[in-house]
Amino acid sequence: MALAATVMLSCGRVAFTDSSVYPPIVPDYIGVTVPEGMAALSFEMADGRPFKVQVTRVQDTLYYAVSAWDKQTGKGVRYAPFPVYVSQDAIDPYIAYRLIEPGYEGWKEMGLYARELASYKETPIVTNQATGGGCVNCHQFYSGDPSRMMFHARGAGGGTVFIENGKPRLINLTTVGPHKQGVYPAWHPDGRYLVFSSNSTQQSFPIAGSQQVEVYDHWSDIILMDLQTDSVYTYEPLCNTSRLETFPSWAPDGNTLYYCVADSLGPVVENRGRMHYRLSAIDFADGRFTGDPRTVWESDTLSVSFPRVNGRWLLFTGSAYATFPIWHKEADLYLMNLETGDVRAADALNSDDTESYHSWSSNGRWVLFSSRRLDGRYTRLFLAHFDGEGNFGKPFLLPQKKYAHNVLRLKSYNVPEFVKSLPANQDKAVSRLFGR
Repeated sequence: MALAATVMLSCGRVAFTDSSVYPPIVPDYIGVTVPEGMAALSFEMADGRPFKVQVTRVQDTLYYAVSAWDKQTGKGVRYAPFPVYVSQDAIDPYIAYRLIEPGYEGWKEMGLYARELASYKETPIVTNQATGGGCVNCHQFYSGDPSRMMFHARGAGGGTVFIENGKPRLINLTTVGPHKQGVYPAWHPDGRYLVFSSNSTQQSFPIAGSQQVEVYDHWSDIILMDLQTDSVYTYEPLCNTSRLETFPSWAPDGNTLYYCVADSLGPVVENRGRMHYRLSAIDFADGRFTGDPRTVWESDTLSVSFPRVNGRWLLFTGSAYATFPIWHKEADLYLMNLETGDVRAADALNSDDTESYHSWSSNGRWVLFSSRRLDGRYTRLFLAHFDGEGNFGKPFLLPQKKYAHNVLRLKSYNVPEFVKSLPANQDKAVSRLFGR
């Protein structure tokens, strides 16, 4: 039986009725699993009603008791307290990402930023003001170490910026080794080597349908850089003109490189619908690739992007075709068991819109990924717990101090990565590399 009570609020007298259902809130935090010490979850009523909330904790479960009311009618509802589960699995304290307008728009400002997960504090790492307004992209930290990172600086005088213990240096990869630029990076677990895909990337703008832009490669190869000698090498099986190799990712032991590859089908724009990238691997020992590439998984209906390995698990983005899933509404995350070869959609993480880039935490118990599920246009960041046995918890939107921040910030969160501590601001040091 519903119970009613009348209480005085600042807006006047409100008659509350108890409900057995959970409140309709945005974002949906009902039943999510969060790490201990996560910033408070901020939400609103989906219909905009004023509300108040009380939070209690019972062991490792938080209960959010929400009461909402209508100012016009003076009627309110006390909803059933909804649970938020607190995991004792640790999480890296920071994440890093690029903030950028969607790729089909013009831009003047972009940068790499760090966010503390225990608070809402966001700190710039480097902005493109330090590089003269050029593009800064494809950042990566060595094993989540904020003092050791790299990113590409595109534009006049650009190249690849390597930061070691807070000291940046600039190398134009096209002037060393095989004279190929670096694009998507993967840092070897021993810290000495980096692999890059070297891509000739183009965009096209469909005149029909809902997709705003298609990004594709005319050609792409895999190259290896030795950071001790600043030398860049190629290996013929990874630089074959009849194939397009991209998105490298190391196994944790460093003995295997996973990557995506498709057979060249001629003019890409006309044939992109038939391009299905497969997951491949090649062995690595003593600083060199060895043997022939081998196919790990392929599909006639799914194209593989962004493989990331966590022990025996590999998470990748699957889309209907081509190589750049960020603009594919159908793109979802898929989980592969490397021991059994089983592949299945990571349904707990996926939505009706785009899921794309993703990263594992350093202990493998959390995944960070980008999704366009809020509005279909801007990528926002979501986190989810992983139990190590193939099961994900319900994902939750990266908390902000106010939910409206997610709506009013008209930038996409790009290439999210976990970081073990706060990266230093590099704007001044990087600006000197560019004579600013």
